[in-house]
Amino acid sequence: MNARDDTFHSHDFGKVAPWVDLANSQEWDGFGNLSDRLDDPSWIAAFLQRWKLRPEPGERLPLAALKRLRAVLRRVTERIAAGKPLATTEAAALNSAMSVAVRQKLIQRQNAYVIELAPLHSNWNWIVAKIAAAAAGTFASEQAARIKICANHDCRWLFYDPTKARIKRWCSERTCGNRDRVRRARAAN
Repeated sequence: MNARDDTFHSHDFGKVAPWVDLANSQEWDGFGNLSDRLDDPSWIAAFLQRWKLRPEPGERLPLAALKRLRAVLRRVTERIAAGKPLATTEAAALNSAMSVAVRQKLIQRQNAYVIELAPLHSNWNWIVAKIAAAAAGTFASEQAARIKICANHDCRWLFYDPTKARIKRWCSERTCGNRDRVRRARAAN
């Protein structure tokens, strides 16, 4: 495993969906320290490789667009986690990010033909659109109730809750869950 993959995977990226990774790219360490992974070219390279996203060679990274989308994804997730509906402005921001020119294409898969949307230009605009579409698909499905925000206010990691009763509170029982239990035990003394 090379250094770029180690940084990406050792921080639990690459497990749920590209939009979750983008939303978590502004990462709190659980103690209030912030890292912005979008400023790290090796993180971006690992992100693109993991999610099989390929921008056109030599195209500049649209850092401002990615950070805007990340902010929208965070706000939407916080609203949904709080039981509130998607705001009109956030839906409009996702629709804007998904607005790229595409064409339909018939493609043979292993056992059947499928119709897929293919971009007119496979560039960063298409990548941003795919990330936004993945998020919109989650928000529009029953899976939205399984996307949560870590209860550790110094972490705030987005995670997928696989439990049947949807009761998971922390991104990690070992780290954030344990810190919370220690804080409560100390406060009780």
